[in-house]
Amino acid sequence: MQTCHVTGLVLAAFLALAADPGPARAQANHETLRGIVKAANEAMIGTDLSFPIASLPFREGQRFAKGDVLAAFDCGDLAAQVKSAEAMLRAETITQENNARLARSKAVGAFEVDLSKAKSDQAAGELEAYKSKMSRCVIKAPFDGRIAFMRAHEHEIPEPNQPLMQIVSEGDLEIEILLPSNWLRWLKPGSRFAVTIDETGGTKQAEVSRIAAVVDPVSQTVKVTGRFLGDTTGILPGMSGPTAFNPVPGG
Repeated sequence: MQTCHVTGLVLAAFLALAADPGPARAQANHETLRGIVKAANEAMIGTDLSFPIASLPFREGQRFAKGDVLAAFDCGDLAAQVKSAEAMLRAETITQENNARLARSKAVGAFEVDLSKAKSDQAAGELEAYKSKMSRCVIKAPFDGRIAFMRAHEHEIPEPNQPLMQIVSEGDLEIEILLPSNWLRWLKPGSRFAVTIDETGGTKQAEVSRIAAVVDPVSQTVKVTGRFLGDTTGILPGMSGPTAFNPVPGG
């Protein structure tokens, strides 16, 4: 009789689990409910310049502030091209102004005036192109953060289409989780959950901030992004751990 009673309880629990569309069924799947910590802002820093790297002020793991110089290049040749383009623009401008004066006294025709104006515009465009390229000789930090990894070294000429470094914001962290798509019956921004960080052993409270606009039809999961509630000291991007959700009443 005792064996039958235990079997009946196991069967009832199994049937309840199978019928439950909420968290109870998926909580046993720790891989599905695992959250990964990511920086809210991150970027791969690269360049299209083929000049030697003059300065890399920060090393891997070091902190920087928004506006700090992350990399500077030896752009002496480009600076000389800018000066040359400025001189060419001045010369073409003088020619254009002189032709305009001569045209008023019928000494030159409209063709000469239009041609000198076109050459002046061309010189101005070339100067702007050089200045635009010159502005990329110094790369400044777009936000406060840290150097995640550094692939470049001073005095090297960077490889085209290859990142020099990766930067991540600090303190502004998010959690990404793949959740069963049928949780969308009750899941919404603001839903609370807990995440236990493997690397620290601590449990942090969080809430859903965004839900992806599409569901993966193969895995029947949806990507959810959450934000920590409270202090995140000691938590770094890349850390991870299991999450635990409480169903919305009536969900």
